[in-house]
Amino acid sequence: MKRFVRSERGAVSVYLILIIVPVFLFQAVLIDFARIKLAEKETESAVKAAARSVMSSFDTELQAMGLYGLGISQEKAEEVFRTVFANNLSSQVSSGAFHYVGTKAIDHGERVTPVYALASHEIFERQLLEDMKIKAPIEFTLEITDKFRKTGTKAPFQFGSQFSKEAAELEKLIDQREKQLDEAWQSSEELYHKTSLYHSKYQSRITELDGLASQIGIHTADEVRNEIVQVENQLQSVQASIRDLDMSIAAISRAGSGGVAGIRAILESRQALGTQAQLLSQKLNDLQNLLQLIIKYVALLAATKLEVQANAKEIGLLQQEIEPALRTAKQQNDDIRTKLNGITSRPNTGNAGTSANEVFQSVPVMGDEYFYKYQTAIASITALFTAFHEVVDSVQLYTAENTNKANQANVAYWKESQEFYNKQSVLERTRMEQNSAISANKQQQKSKIQMILDQAKQSIGGCSLVNAQSSDDERYDRLQGTGSQSSSSTKGFYQKYREANAQEASIGSEIAYDLEKSEPVSLKAMDMLAAFNNAAEVMRNELYVNEYALTKFNYRTIALEKDQTGNPKTSSERADPRTHALANQEVEYVLYGFSSCSANISSAYAEMFSFRLAIRTVEALLDPKKELLNLGSPLLVLLAAAAEGAVLAFQDMTKLVNGEAVELSAKIAAPALSLTYKDYLRVFMLIHSNNTKQMARMQALIELETGRDLMQATTYLQGNASSDIKLWFIPQIMKLLDGSGLLGCKVTGNRCQFSSSAAVAY
Repeated sequence: MKRFVRSERGAVSVYLILIIVPVFLFQAVLIDFARIKLAEKETESAVKAAARSVMSSFDTELQAMGLYGLGISQEKAEEVFRTVFANNLSSQVSSGAFHYVGTKAIDHGERVTPVYALASHEIFERQLLEDMKIKAPIEFTLEITDKFRKTGTKAPFQFGSQFSKEAAELEKLIDQREKQLDEAWQSSEELYHKTSLYHSKYQSRITELDGLASQIGIHTADEVRNEIVQVENQLQSVQASIRDLDMSIAAISRAGSGGVAGIRAILESRQALGTQAQLLSQKLNDLQNLLQLIIKYVALLAATKLEVQANAKEIGLLQQEIEPALRTAKQQNDDIRTKLNGITSRPNTGNAGTSANEVFQSVPVMGDEYFYKYQTAIASITALFTAFHEVVDSVQLYTAENTNKANQANVAYWKESQEFYNKQSVLERTRMEQNSAISANKQQQKSKIQMILDQAKQSIGGCSLVNAQSSDDERYDRLQGTGSQSSSSTKGFYQKYREANAQEASIGSEIAYDLEKSEPVSLKAMDMLAAFNNAAEVMRNELYVNEYALTKFNYRTIALEKDQTGNPKTSSERADPRTHALANQEVEYVLYGFSSCSANISSAYAEMFSFRLAIRTVEALLDPKKELLNLGSPLLVLLAAAAEGAVLAFQDMTKLVNGEAVELSAKIAAPALSLTYKDYLRVFMLIHSNNTKQMARMQALIELETGRDLMQATTYLQGNASSDIKLWFIPQIMKLLDGSGLLGCKVTGNRCQFSSSAAVAY
């Protein structure tokens, strides 16, 4: 045994084994590791190829609209993915041949997951931008914007918008001031009439009291009553004596004795007593009359005091109505002055509107003296009547001195009131006559505008024929989810796409134009000019989206437009918008979003009419009627210009709805620029850009036309698949490396499994 251990026979073999075995093990691990990495790369490439193959099955109907969305079902997509993935693995390349890697697909390890669809506004807008960048129709939009700038419309448009805004603001202040002054003058007239009535009334009353006081003298009611009692007692005593004498005469006559001399003496005594009784009766009557005069005087005096007190309260209440109205009117007058100072001191930016701006110099502004004198006079009248009240309240007996004092106080407030009325009535009558003339002129201009608006409403038209109207209603039901064909639980395409983007699914639009009332239509029309000037700075992406709508969808005059040779224009789109089911109204629906053709077409017509009205009004403002400038009403000047412009705007609309181009303005734009109905829709989409509702409506129209649910039109998907390879050498060693993260696969038995994913988007 010892010899065997120490023997050197076979040492070389052992040495070689110790050297070769590790090298062999290293090479075996290295070979399988290389095969694993190759299989991992092969799996990733196969997954990507499978995902791209699935996405190659795009919907051709949507492609015709410039959009890309998956055009096959989920089951079909998974089948394509599974087939392409398996065919791109090395085990399937050539059956029966030697495969260095030999990657094999694992059954049921494939999965296709849709992530985003065309229903998303972000995805939808991104695809629109790609489509419009390729075709570049937006250049025409930019060309129109540039033309507007180059033709010098910005300054006149800005003037027109600014003039109308300032005219409306000033008119509001003027109306408020005039209303307060009218109220103050109405109360002032009432004050004047009351003071005139009170003066006449109390002049007679003072005279009556003075007459009663003269008759009464220094007597008092108690004194007269006591004296009446005394006279009554005396009269009763005399009457009793007369009765006694009468009884004596009767007794003598019955007795027949006493003689004639006795009877004569008694008769003489009775006659004396009778005379005394008459005197006492007369005195009693005089005293009673005097007492009635005293009672009447006291009652009249008390009534006069109470009446004057009540009248003084009435005068005070009128003062409380007049003075606040004057203070408010003065504040508004100050606001008018401040605003006018801002307008007239503004640096002139050119000749645009220089003539029309002259009206601001004629706007009536009251001086502070007007309000000071007005308020002082009212306060003076009130104070003088209060002084009269104090005099009346202090007088108990209308002696000559007190009567004169009361008369002077009564005349004082009346003279002050009369003097105030005579002066102020001239000013107020002039003011009200001027206001009346301006109001009548305004009403005349409004009537002219309203007559054109009524004609325009009758001429809107543009919707489908009667026999096609019911089918349009059904289509709008599908779009909007409202109408006779829908139920309360049925949602339209529009609501679906709004809700898919976490937005409120409200029907209709915040864009509202009508042709109902002349003054609001005129003012709102002028606001459009400022909106257009601002729209020139709109973002490129929004322009692209707007132009997509005008390119892919139809509108009212699409079939009426002609090229330069006079032939009908043809569409270069794969899906000709002129053949769409919802004929000649889609862009209008995108813009306004109402649930009927008439509502959308009417809104487009009204807004287009308003825009033309604004331009024609600016033209008239550049050359206003001189006689109107001196009236001092900026709104009247604006309405007169609008009345003139409305006639021309209506003529323009007749041409536009017939597919003709209309010159923008010979007075404003040089060289001349002509725009069609479509161009004005483009302008409105610029003005109303960045409206997420419009994208939802476009999506709804696409589903209506193609029948494709954009919720299912996948634009971004993720593919997942699994594969494995057989390990050639020592799986146990690979198993040891499994947890280190170096392999990229999971060792199961003698095979290593891979999982890979790929995301692909249009």
